[in-house]
Amino acid sequence: MAENAETPTTSPRAIDAPAPAADSTTPTGPTPASRLWWAIAAIGLIEILGQRVIESRVAPRDEWQEALAAVRAEWQPHDAVVVAPLWADPLLREAAGELVDRPMAGHSDLAAYARLWVVSIRGHRSSEAPEGAPELSHDYGRVRVERWSLPAPSVVYDLVEHVGEAHVTRRERGLDLPCRRLDAMGSTQGGLANGPIEGAPRHLCDPGRPWLWVGATTTMDLELRGRHCVSQHAQGSEPITTSYDDVPLGRAVVLHGGVWWERERWRNGGDVEVVVRLDGEEIGRMTHHDGDGWKRMEAAIPEARAGGRGRISVDVSAGDPEFRAFCWAASTRSGS
Repeated sequence: MAENAETPTTSPRAIDAPAPAADSTTPTGPTPASRLWWAIAAIGLIEILGQRVIESRVAPRDEWQEALAAVRAEWQPHDAVVVAPLWADPLLREAAGELVDRPMAGHSDLAAYARLWVVSIRGHRSSEAPEGAPELSHDYGRVRVERWSLPAPSVVYDLVEHVGEAHVTRRERGLDLPCRRLDAMGSTQGGLANGPIEGAPRHLCDPGRPWLWVGATTTMDLELRGRHCVSQHAQGSEPITTSYDDVPLGRAVVLHGGVWWERERWRNGGDVEVVVRLDGEEIGRMTHHDGDGWKRMEAAIPEARAGGRGRISVDVSAGDPEFRAFCWAASTRSGS
């Protein structure tokens, strides 16, 4: 007779056997690999949030264009426009480049202008803005436009603009040798890292030393601001002289000047001596030391000559002329 026996589904031993003891070496928290992945995810999240913050602060192109269209609609002769912060200057030029000519882009002060427009972002204020409240202020999205009226323009004669008409000489052993005028463009390799570009017209003072030329150019000062000025590299203790005949004098000559930014930043060059003369007589002198940046000097016209006309000369010299790529901007003024 067959015996019916049920097959147990669970072994008694499996039921009765105690659970294995926990291994004290088995990690109970996140593993190093999981912590790494969490860190990577957190970094990615931070980058995404940071990008969103950056994008929220960037003024789009259409807001720049709207703001500059408002400036353009009310633009008048003798207006100037600047941007704050300075690094936004390319955005200003893209939106309204026709308003920013070379003298304005490289101005030393606002004496030639009657009104100032300031286009700004992120709450920045231009260092050139007057102290009082603007007469106009309007926001175009994230771009702000402000305007101030300035004192009446005081520039009588701009020496930079008339450098092509000047006479340039270099002194050698007490003799003043004329520098040859050139009307062709020079090297196009200048710029931020290569020094001022040789413009036309310019005066070449020594073919054997092609850096000894005098002419209008744009240089970069110690703060990397563009300056429209007369390049007049020192040749040594004997000066190179730029002279202008029959200049309307006003009451003062105001001169700004500095060494090309890279050479000045090294702080190992010699001092540059600048002398302003009226009809051969010294009326002002400035010594530029590395670190001075774009330095200002004012020379008063003698009272008996104020408002008349005369010959203005600018001498530039340096005891150690190596890398003394000096550039200056000057004008006669009707007032201080």
